[in-house]
Amino acid sequence: MNDGTNRALLIVFIVVAFPVVFTALWVSITFVLSRVGGWHRVARRYAANGKPAGGKEIHYLTGMVGVVSYRLVLTVIVAEQGLYIATRKVFSVGHPPLFIPYSAICNAQFRSLFFKEYVSFEIEEEPIATVWLPSKVFDGVPVQIAR
Repeated sequence: MNDGTNRALLIVFIVVAFPVVFTALWVSITFVLSRVGGWHRVARRYAANGKPAGGKEIHYLTGMVGVVSYRLVLTVIVAEQGLYIATRKVFSVGHPPLFIPYSAICNAQFRSLFFKEYVSFEIEEEPIATVWLPSKVFDGVPVQIAR
């Protein structure tokens, strides 16, 4: 083989391998983040069965589950019975949509972070995860929030 053939094979390999490797890394990282932050623990108990009918839908929110930050990728629907939380499709591996009933929200507190106001709360009395969402999500929500 000559240098021209080797270079052509290298280019073909890169064109084929890059999307495969990138996709494998993306899927692996999003899967690991769901484990590290606790999204998967919450999903075991509170996986959503579809979007709730009605309610206020807010897109492109920033929040946290455990130590993992979800910057501008969350959608929250404030429904009558609870909060529906989902990530954008590209982050959905290991992140099924959640439906957290208000009765499962415990120890809610207002918090400030980088000049923005959030509400942090634990899911269940013996917490399976801590969640931070922008305080505007909780306007009119029947949850007691400590200052």
